[in-house]
Parts: sequence; structure tokens; C-alpha cells
Amino acid sequence: MPNISSRGPLATAAVFLLTLALWITIGLLTIAMSLAIMAANLAVGLFDRKRRLAHWIASCWGCLILLCNPLWRVRVSGRRHIPARRPVIFVSNHQSMLDIMAGFFLWRQFKWVAKQQLFNIPFLGWAMAGAGYIRLARSEQRSIRESYDDARRWVDSGVSVFFFPEGTRSRTEELGAFKRGAFKLAVETGVPVVPVVITGTRDLLKRGSWLFNPAARVRVTVLAPVPPSGDQAEPGRLRDAVRDAIARTLQQQAASAL
Repeated sequence: MPNISSRGPLATAAVFLLTLALWITIGLLTIAMSLAIMAANLAVGLFDRKRRLAHWIASCWGCLILLCNPLWRVRVSGRRHIPARRPVIFVSNHQSMLDIMAGFFLWRQFKWVAKQQLFNIPFLGWAMAGAGYIRLARSEQRSIRESYDDARRWVDSGVSVFFFPEGTRSRTEELGAFKRGAFKLAVETGVPVVPVVITGTRDLLKRGSWLFNPAARVRVTVLAPVPPSGDQAEPGRLRDAVRDAIARTLQQQAASAL
């Protein structure tokens, strides 16, 4: 998005008003999601130990946020690569805080691994906890072990888990280094890794900015599963194979956009 100072006064005012309206909408949707998840857990929590209903509510929330501006477009391809009726480990690149909303467009059951700070935000954090998502404080070894154990329990119970293995949003266009945790989990549990490539969210909301791009195209691409077997039976090799697949797809999509 062009620098705000480079816009004319009318365009600048329009961007501010649109951004304000979008943040108000996101806030109201977040409050509604949190209350709906609380009500769902009270109503069916005893029978829904995997918090599936809570995740569907969160999925509606995430999709509605990216659909509330008609000039934002979301395209999803490759859902056929997601195995049916078995858990997987989703692994994606990380460009923006809105990657979470884009991930919900998969319309699959999974648990996010998300940083601890998000769980501290009123309503949003309450909803995340109510949906059974996994909190992670990256600088604390105890939290890392606990989040890994939580992810292992979900996979063992038949629920997929979604990781951003870069650990944080990339500050540049380059794909960052991947941490080993997701791939160690895949090897130990024997479930495949499903690479997911997300593009366009960086342009929608720049890191460090609160201003939304009025028009943006988000693309979510699901790649073929990578099983933790053969040459990829070791976490480091599995990590490298998945990262190479994501990096290659990012390069192909960037080249096709030129």
C-alpha cells in the first residue's frame, strides 16, 4: 500500500474512515465470537470435548473479517490435499497477523499454536482458550514443552494442529528459518505435514501499521502432504522438505504475478 503521506487529502481521509470502520467491525465480531463460544461450551461442552463447535464459530469469525470488505478477495486452492478423517499437522509461512483469518478459510478442524500475548487480549483470548487453542511463550522453555505436550495430546486424540514454524511474522519478503517442533511432532506421531502457502496478507495490513489496504487479494494454497517416512523420517529433513515446497510455491506465485 502506498505511504499514507503520498495520498491526496480525500484519499487519506477515506483510508482512515475505512480502517476505523473495519476495526470497529472486527471488535464487534470478536466480542460476538467470544460470547458465542462461551455459550456453546456451556451448552454442549460435556459432549464436545474436542471443542469442535467452538472452532467452527471461530472459523466463521475469521472468514467474516476478511469478507466484511467487498474489495478484499480470498482465493483458496488445494483443499483436496487435506486427508479426510485423520489428523495432520498444518504448517504455513507467516506474513501478517491476518494469516490466522486466512487459515480459517480451510474450513477444517484444527488447533492453532499461538503466542501467549494473544491469549491475554480480552474476548479474543477468552475465545481462543475456549476453543482449545495452544498457547506458546517462545522465550520460556517450560511453555515450549507444555505447548508441545498439548499439541501431542490433540494429535493423539485425532485433532489436527496448525503451526507457523517461522515463530513470528517475517519482516521481509523472504521466508524465514523453520523451527523443528512441528516436524518433531509429525515424526513422533506418524501424521503427515500439510504445507500451506499464504500470500497477500502482508499487503492487506503492513507490519507495524494499523491502516488497512482498501483493496487486496489473499491467496491460500494447500500443497500435497509430506509424510514423515523414507528420507523425511528425521525432523530436520522433514522440515527442510516442507520449507523447500513452501519456498518454491512462493517463488512461482511471485513470478506469475509479474
